[in-house]
Amino acid sequence: MPFFGVYRKGVGLYSRITVGIALGILALFASVSLYHALIDLPGIAGAAKIPLIDIGLTWGLVCAIVLFVFLGFFICVFVAGLETGIRPLDNGGKKTVEFLIETQGELQKVSWPTRYELVGSTAVVIVSVVVIGIFVLGVDWFVSIIMEYIGVL
Repeated sequence: MPFFGVYRKGVGLYSRITVGIALGILALFASVSLYHALIDLPGIAGAAKIPLIDIGLTWGLVCAIVLFVFLGFFICVFVAGLETGIRPLDNGGKKTVEFLIETQGELQKVSWPTRYELVGSTAVVIVSVVVIGIFVLGVDWFVSIIMEYIGVL
């Protein structure tokens, strides 16, 4: 087992990339949320600033960066299949990667609709929603008229 190798490299690439990007965006949002939650913590080393971007170095920023790196590592292990040499972590990563590979394989077997079928099905759904909406509006109006007539409203 190579240290920091990639498990089944090149297989299930599209599903790995898609899930990795989605989880990366979630990790970024979690880090930004943590930063905003801890924004009032004091600065580190007085008025220290990060060069080039002129942001004060605070404990909230450090915690957000640490969280992002931590989540990024786990995304690499569980989505990319990065082998770390830690057996429980590697086994979980392999199971997740196998699931993503199988998912991509199943999606390649799907019979996707043609453009004509898709447009037709969408039109049927839109017309059905409008008809049901008009029906519910009519029933609501009728019931409210009856309730006003008997004095409930």
